[in-house]
Amino acid sequence: MDDEARLERQLGSLLQHERVRRGMSQEQLAARSGVPRQQITRFEGGRRAVTSTLADRLFGELGLQLRVAVEAAGSGLDAEIEKVRAGLSGRQSMVLADLRLLSTRHRPGFAYLLDGEGAALLQGVPVAARRLDLLVAEVEVDALAEWILRVGLRRYDERWRELGWGDPDPRTAGPLWWGNGLVELAVRLVAELPPPVLVTVPGFGAGEEHRAAVRALPEVEADFPAVARVLSRLRAAR
Repeated sequence: MDDEARLERQLGSLLQHERVRRGMSQEQLAARSGVPRQQITRFEGGRRAVTSTLADRLFGELGLQLRVAVEAAGSGLDAEIEKVRAGLSGRQSMVLADLRLLSTRHRPGFAYLLDGEGAALLQGVPVAARRLDLLVAEVEVDALAEWILRVGLRRYDERWRELGWGDPDPRTAGPLWWGNGLVELAVRLVAELPPPVLVTVPGFGAGEEHRAAVRALPEVEADFPAVARVLSRLRAAR
C-alpha cells in the first residue's frame, strides 16, 4: 500500500470511528454536511481521494478539526518501543488478562476479534496497548448490549471526557467506548467480521499459554495510526 492510499484509509477509518462514537449514521452526516452519502461511504472506505476541504467539512460536522503536527525523528518513540519490547510477553499477557477480567462473571455471547493496539501487540508489535479494542459484527449488537449491561460497564461521556453514568446501551446514541475504572473497552461495529488470525501468547505461569483471535496486522496498521507509526519506525531502522 503506498503512502497516499494509507493516508486515505487512515482518515476514512478515523472519520467512521468518530462518527460511530457520536451515534451518527452516514445518512445523518450526509444531511448535516451536504455531502452525498455515497461520497462518505467511499471516504470511510479509503476509496476516495482526500482533499482538505472535504475532510474539514466532514470532521467539522462532528465538532472536530484535523491537526497536522511534526516531531523530531527520535522524539520519544524509539524509547517507548524499546520499553515495550523489553516487557513484551508480560504486556501481551496483560491484554488477555484485561479481557478475562471483563469476562470472569459473564462471558461474551457474541463473536469478536481483538483489534487495535492490543491486536498488534499480540502479533509482536512493540506498541503500548492502553485499552481493549474489539471488532464486532453489527448483527451481534443485541448480544453486545446484554453483555455490557450485565458486566456493568460505564460509558464514556464526551462532554466531561471521562466515564459517565449515562445509558451504556450501544444501540443508543453515544460513543462505543466503556470502562469500569480498571479496563477501557472500545468497540467498532462492522457488517461482517474478517477472517481471524489466531495467535498464541505466554501466560503468567510457567509453561502457560493462551490463544486469541485477532484482526490481521495489515488491516490494523491501516486503521490505527499509533500502530502504523511504530511499524514505520521499525522498518526505517532495518
